[in-house]
Amino acid sequence: MWTKNIRTGVTGYIGGSVFAALARQHPEYDLTVLLRKPPTDFKSQFPGVKLIQGNFDDSDIIAEAASSADIVIHNGDGDHENALNSIITGLLRRAKKSYLIKLSGTGTLYEYPATKAYLGRFNPKIYSDIEDIQDLVSRPDTALHRPTDAIVLKAASEHGHVLKTAIVCPPDICGRGRGPGRRASYYIPWFVQAIQKLGKPFYLGSGENMRGWVHIDDFVQIYVKLVEAAVAGGGNVSWGQEGYFLAATQEASQKEIAEVTARILFMEGRVSSTQAQSISNEEMASLFPDAPDTGFFSFGCNSRSKADRARKELGYVPKAPSFWDVLDSDLMDAVAAAKWESR
Repeated sequence: MWTKNIRTGVTGYIGGSVFAALARQHPEYDLTVLLRKPPTDFKSQFPGVKLIQGNFDDSDIIAEAASSADIVIHNGDGDHENALNSIITGLLRRAKKSYLIKLSGTGTLYEYPATKAYLGRFNPKIYSDIEDIQDLVSRPDTALHRPTDAIVLKAASEHGHVLKTAIVCPPDICGRGRGPGRRASYYIPWFVQAIQKLGKPFYLGSGENMRGWVHIDDFVQIYVKLVEAAVAGGGNVSWGQEGYFLAATQEASQKEIAEVTARILFMEGRVSSTQAQSISNEEMASLFPDAPDTGFFSFGCNSRSKADRARKELGYVPKAPSFWDVLDSDLMDAVAAAKWESR
């Protein structure tokens, strides 16, 4: 049985939740984690986990660690090319088959900046990781996450006989994390910070742009099932060029999110109205003056996808609460983190 796993991103929202799930569900696995600054209580929480201290620029440390691993789960900075190249270098030193599972994200599906035609508007295109696999593995070089996704796909093409790869591509994620570090998602805290600046929940234009969502507890099960398949020698799972796993379980438009958020924040005394506000492209850019595209990516684009491959090959059956079920608690967590006092 192949059970030696190297993990990155363990103190992050996604990486920490995946790590905690593996440690809980598979105590028989030999887990090793790479951490830049380990939490002071990490060893007491996870006494059986080996700790390697280093950062994503420590090429030799990463390569050496990967060279001794059956499976590497890279959930750290998914866009850090040096870390990814170092992992692949280490895995290719091995004399036997190994597995690499790399985090991406459906930001790679955004229409913007290639076109502004769908900013704040509905796009009917929904990507399937089976029917649209060729589109997914050949995204434009300008697409988010494409440079590192391309590194993985190239390695799979050149070394697929010894290196089995999978790219896991989540939509926006909701729910509280369960790892040893960050517990909050990303979209809701960013939205709350932007609402504080503007004074109201908002949407761009008509707000009809749609985004996929998945609860963190559902999402981590895709990872667990992929690792279980790798431990079993690959299982009946696609690896390499077709090893691309979307994860969305539901959708919501930006206008819907803003309107429900307005009602929740009004009831909590944080905003003065139950009404959300439509804003212009110029207003959206002004919310993030140091990185104007951030607002368009986060709140103005469509990102629609279906987890067809996970359902077919991993038996993926979402069971966690819906986005709407946890929106209130996610918002209040973000409000508390932002130290946003009631009016």
